[in-house]
Amino acid sequence: MKIKIIKSYKTVYEDPLILNPGDEVILGEEEQKEEWLGWIFCEFKGNKGWVPNDIIKTDDGARGIITEYYSAKELDVSEGEILDYIKELNGWQLLKNQKGDTGWVPKENTKPLS
Repeated sequence: MKIKIIKSYKTVYEDPLILNPGDEVILGEEEQKEEWLGWIFCEFKGNKGWVPNDIIKTDDGARGIITEYYSAKELDVSEGEILDYIKELNGWQLLKNQKGDTGWVPKENTKPLS
């Protein structure tokens, strides 16, 4: 499926979290914005970023173990750009641009093309 960018977006986190199964993260605040529920702010080896709750196994609520590969890389996009859809998660879409770069973009900045 193709996605059209209806509002430009610039990467917020220049050094995104890259996590592998078994990595232990320090859990922080949970996202409160209604359309982005399901994300939790985590720290791993001094780097911080948002991680989907679905891939974190936790016992005590302070630390969690990552259950699958995850990259928090965001994608800079411009209005009118057409990208390939990969998947959607908690109000964000993982997209691939014409150069082959993949990254997350807020769903509210996109529109599916028929």
